[in-house]
Amino acid sequence: MDLIKDASLPSEQTFAIGELSEELGITTRTIRFYEERGLISPTRSEGNQRIYSRKDRGRLKLILRHRDGGFTLDELRELLDIYEVSPNADGQRKQFQRIQEILRKRMTEVEERIHTLSDLKNRMQERMTWAEREILKID
Repeated sequence: MDLIKDASLPSEQTFAIGELSEELGITTRTIRFYEERGLISPTRSEGNQRIYSRKDRGRLKLILRHRDGGFTLDELRELLDIYEVSPNADGQRKQFQRIQEILRKRMTEVEERIHTLSDLKNRMQERMTWAEREILKID
């Protein structure tokens, strides 16, 4: 599946911020946040309302898909830029490869944290056992 495009929509279709908010299940504030960070770039109507393109919608979908996976804003920008440079199968392949690299790194970090926390838990359990023995000595 293409992470940016949605072939079921006409390429010229545009969206209001409320439409995207409802469709994607996010607040309008969240959409504006990603705009402020330069991850999406809506145009403006004569009345200064934001007009989001199909491309903006696709970019938001990619952001939402990966934001909870520990991806930073810079990493999300990088993924979006990869496809921007090569909006084809090659760009998509590069995107997926970069996603894998980022996730491998994140998984290593998580495994290290798990190990650290497991060691801490064991030390705490040893201290609990020690404290219990000390209490029994007092009684």
